[in-house]
Amino acid sequence: MPTPARLSRFTRTSPVATILALALGLSLAAQIGAQPQDQNTNPNLTTKAPSGWWKNGSKPEAYVVGVDKDKAHDGLPSAYARSIEPSIDGFGGMMQMCDAHSFLGKRLRLSAWMKTEDANDGGAHLWFRIDAKEGGAMLGFDNMDSRPVKGSADWRNYSIVLDVPSNAGALAFGFFIDGTGRVWVSGVKLEEVGLDVPITSAPEKKWPAAPANLNFVD
Repeated sequence: MPTPARLSRFTRTSPVATILALALGLSLAAQIGAQPQDQNTNPNLTTKAPSGWWKNGSKPEAYVVGVDKDKAHDGLPSAYARSIEPSIDGFGGMMQMCDAHSFLGKRLRLSAWMKTEDANDGGAHLWFRIDAKEGGAMLGFDNMDSRPVKGSADWRNYSIVLDVPSNAGALAFGFFIDGTGRVWVSGVKLEEVGLDVPITSAPEKKWPAAPANLNFVD
């Protein structure tokens, strides 16, 4: 998850990152208000999140989400998020959550094909978060903050890799566009990978093994 709408201004180790990560997972807040409706006459284009997904973001009212069968990839339809305001200090997209029980102790890769159009602000992102079973702690998080898909780009596969600790309770994942523009996502996969596949989140900070210089001696 300064202004929490702008993901490009935070790092995963900052307080703002924690706030934004929590905001991404608040499904109730994500569903506040009706989905914006366009005057849509295309039967291949919907203007609401498909079953199993819901709209989310820091400013969901500034975006339309849905399924676009005209923008298929490898025979599969795409989901999309697009801005409907000329300037947006925020982000919007789709997400879902699932129980982590079947994935404990595994290394998982979230991957999807993405295509963008005029994503000139903060760009398009996949994101993946692992929540603790108790206490609400965030055990792992990556939202492609350091590698967004910007501008207009053709279909390409992107991925995030995280470890699922034994105390994990839920997995949350999705995609969003930061600022204005449009993103299409297709062929989402969540699969186990071997330990030879490196994780993509920032490494945990290594702290000293014991207290140091308690007497303040140079």
